[in-house]
Amino acid sequence: MMQVYTQGKLTWVDAENPTNEEVRELIETYNIPPTLASDIGGPVPQSAESSCSGKVFKLILEFPIVRRTDINHPHEVKFIVTKDALITVRYEDIDAIHAFQKEFEVAETLKKPARGRSGVHVFYALLTKMYENLGTKLEYLDSSITDIQETIAQEKGLERQTIMRISEVSKRLISFRHTTKAHEDALTQSTDHLATCFSKQTAAGITSITTQYQSLMNRTNVIFETLEELREMNFALLTTKQNEVMKILTIMAFITFPLSLFTSMFGMNTVDTPILGAHNDFWIIVAMMSLITSGFFIFFKFKKWI
Repeated sequence: MMQVYTQGKLTWVDAENPTNEEVRELIETYNIPPTLASDIGGPVPQSAESSCSGKVFKLILEFPIVRRTDINHPHEVKFIVTKDALITVRYEDIDAIHAFQKEFEVAETLKKPARGRSGVHVFYALLTKMYENLGTKLEYLDSSITDIQETIAQEKGLERQTIMRISEVSKRLISFRHTTKAHEDALTQSTDHLATCFSKQTAAGITSITTQYQSLMNRTNVIFETLEELREMNFALLTTKQNEVMKILTIMAFITFPLSLFTSMFGMNTVDTPILGAHNDFWIIVAMMSLITSGFFIFFKFKKWI
């Protein structure tokens, strides 16, 4: 499906999962060189790539998914830029592009001036919107980490459940960082390719995009470091709790072992077992066991082991 938006002489074509006929129409209408059109028909996992042929610039980027669970791969978007047009080719719904569509339509409705603007400027505006959307996704991960931090601070004994939450957020954050990290080389290459296709002055606009990208990556790294610290803190709390449990079990075993030995001695089938057969022999044995238990308890208290 293709949707065409215009602002004066500027055109933006948004092609979602285009058919072969639509691909041919794009190539013929906008004179896309064959070297840049070979992979328009479907997604090609290649992280990120920038290229230029004649007066047509092409950039392929993958954008990570954070909240959705029905898709386990990033969104691939192909940006094809000519002097007066921007063509985006995608294969799934992307919220940032839908939001940009509304802004583009409003700009046309309000008749905002497009004088001096080119397809490159539309490309810059859309890419800025895409990175703003990534920032929103990063805020979602940041809020999830804040929730985990509050859970750890409350000390409600949810260390094991917190491990699972940390693992889930960590998996999403690693995928986010891995996908966006590939943008760095592509954006660097884009500066030279845009200058070759259009002009150095036009290519200078990519600087603000690169700055926005670097800011996004810095935030990603900070959040990743915070998550690692929370993981270590939660692991330390869980280890401490396990050590406390093991200490209590060890003390119980140390107390019950002598008592078991004591009762076993009186259970031996011998002729001259002391106390057995005497008046109140059961209560005497119980009292002796109680004294031994109390003695161990006082000793452990004195050593501050409990």
